[in-house]
Formats: sequence, C-alpha cells, structure tokens
Amino acid sequence: MVDPRYATLAMTAGLALFVLLIRDRRGAPPPPALDAAIPAGIEIVVDDGATIATRRFGRRILVGRAPSADVRVDDPRVSRLHARIEMRDDGVYVEDLGSRNGTRVEGEAVAGNRRLERGDEISIGTASIIFRGVGSWK
Repeated sequence: MVDPRYATLAMTAGLALFVLLIRDRRGAPPPPALDAAIPAGIEIVVDDGATIATRRFGRRILVGRAPSADVRVDDPRVSRLHARIEMRDDGVYVEDLGSRNGTRVEGEAVAGNRRLERGDEISIGTASIIFRGVGSWK
C-alpha cells in the first residue's frame, strides 16, 4: 500500500511541473481591450424660456414635467411625459408620447416617429430643443 503522503507529494510535484512547463508557454496575458463601452449620446440645446443650455445625454431622452424626465419643462401645456428623443441604428428620432398639445419639429406636428436632422428645432410647449447631433465623449 502506498503512503498517502507520497501520493500527495507526487500530485503536488505534478501540478508544479504543469504550472512551470505548460502554463508559462501561453505567454503574457494580452493587453487590455480598448474601451469598448465608448459613451455615445445625443447633444441638444435646451431653451426653456429661462435658460439656454447645451446638454449631452445617453441614447434616450425623456422630455416632460415629471421629476423623472431628463429634460424638465415647467409649462402647463407640457404633459408629464411628453416626448422621447431616441438614438437608433439608423438615426435619431423624436416621438410624441400621446401628449395633449403635441410635439412639433420645424413647425410640423409629429405623428408617430420622426427622424431628426442636425439643427432641427423641436417645440414642446414654450421650450425649444435644438438637436445638435450625436457624439462620443467621456
């Protein structure tokens, strides 16, 4: 019968040889990947009547009076969740979320989704939102 201490010693020596001979052949680990999660988002200029500010958001912006809205417009003609501006694979779109007073782009009422072009002006109540484009930043 084999002494269990010798069996343990043999297994430990085998593992050490594996680590020294086999594992080291793999070489150094590859360099870390480039930052794959580059933040890309929507840039807009918001004129709510009191201030004018350029703001950058992620891929989706909610506009309305609700505290959860990304762009809050304090106007009784604006619904709690009035409109959504969303980046998709084929462009940036604005969608009216069933508001009572509607959403306009360049003076035309939005029915369903409407694709935005750089420089388009979105009118929601007294607020004016100008779509500046899409960018990547940190």
